Amino acid sequence: MKFAKTLMVFLTCLYTSRTVAQDKIVFHSLDEVLAFSESRSIAFRNADKHSKLAKYQTQGSRLEAFNLKGQGSLRLIDNTKLGADFMPGELFGGPAGTFKPIAFGQKYVTNISFDPQIDLINPYALAKIKVAKTNEQLTSVNNLISRKDVYESIATVYFNICSYQWQIIVTKQILSNSDTLLAIIQNRYSEGVSRVQDVNLAKVNQLTVKDKIQQLEAQLEYQYYSLKTLCDIDTSATIIIEVQKGSADGISYTVEATGNLLQRQAEWKTRYHEAMLRADKRWMYPILNLYSSFSWQESNNQSFLGTSNWIPANFIGLKVSIPIVPDASKIATVKSDRLNLEIARNNWNHQKLQEQINNTQLELDNRKAGQSYLYAAEIENLREDTYQKNLAIYKEGIIPTTDIITSLNEWLNSKMNAVAMLATVHYTKSKIIIANTVK
Repeated sequence: MKFAKTLMVFLTCLYTSRTVAQDKIVFHSLDEVLAFSESRSIAFRNADKHSKLAKYQTQGSRLEAFNLKGQGSLRLIDNTKLGADFMPGELFGGPAGTFKPIAFGQKYVTNISFDPQIDLINPYALAKIKVAKTNEQLTSVNNLISRKDVYESIATVYFNICSYQWQIIVTKQILSNSDTLLAIIQNRYSEGVSRVQDVNLAKVNQLTVKDKIQQLEAQLEYQYYSLKTLCDIDTSATIIIEVQKGSADGISYTVEATGNLLQRQAEWKTRYHEAMLRADKRWMYPILNLYSSFSWQESNNQSFLGTSNWIPANFIGLKVSIPIVPDASKIATVKSDRLNLEIARNNWNHQKLQEQINNTQLELDNRKAGQSYLYAAEIENLREDTYQKNLAIYKEGIIPTTDIITSLNEWLNSKMNAVAMLATVHYTKSKIIIANTVK
């Protein structure tokens, strides 16, 4: 399944790379648009960056657990005037009770040292690794939620485009009927059967239908720009969505929604606060540190590095650090962690319920849309039948012009409502699929 998805993304990107170069991008399905957005959307690229940042934080916390340090230094000292110490005079043959100043040391001293240290046991730093790992998982779920939101936004725009395209098609069909009706009324007027008001009424209706078409085309263009924004496509490029004739065949209204991102997010937030509390409670734990120093010294009275006589001096030791005086800020942090953990647990329980409600709502919306479409399609058939029968009796002069035009408009409205409901059926189904697959 994963290989198939990867292959689809590759083929889509290969296909669209050719069309992008031609400033023309053609899509045949929602899946193609979603696959294309994988490589183009800045939102997805930023999500990848957030995931990498979380991984770097985990790697950094592992290194910080040992707190490895190693400072090296090079000191070149020129004793321009050596200090003097007073020694008992009798050491040099002088009388008792006298002192003689003696200068110790040499003029040029070179010292090289390296002082490495490492924490052998640091409970707080070790606990922070768990915090970083939990944050990495939380970031991953947050990215999935962002991905799901982008997918749903793309699906909304995609099926809006489908809806407007279908509405334009049916409106143009009605325009053809409106043209035919105008011709019939004009003929009746020429024969002296109809009045000029009837001709004007038919022309007004014809212009109204044309206005509907241009409004729908403007709305369609706006949706294309929205899709460009969501997929980060240059505004100069041309997007074409080739949709087939609207049909609800093969659509199931009993698909179960199994989305769980909200409760997974709440779960990882809870685990994050648990890890934070566990870590912050260990601020008082002792730290065992291994430290050492390695140095070499050379000195003479002629110049720096004047001899090769280096005198080494090394040591290594263990140090245990234990906080004695309570740290008020860290105590307050632990108390805050406990409250945050309690809040996170409450939110987790709430999100479990909210997720169930959301899934149920998705299923209800899909079933409701499907049933509404069936009713709308049946109404459309009845409106069409009514119009055809009214047209026949209008030609016989039984009903007035206003009635036949009203019947035509009712047929138009029913056709537009039917295709709009069909787009809604596909959209609600796509939301369930997105919720079930983005996990």
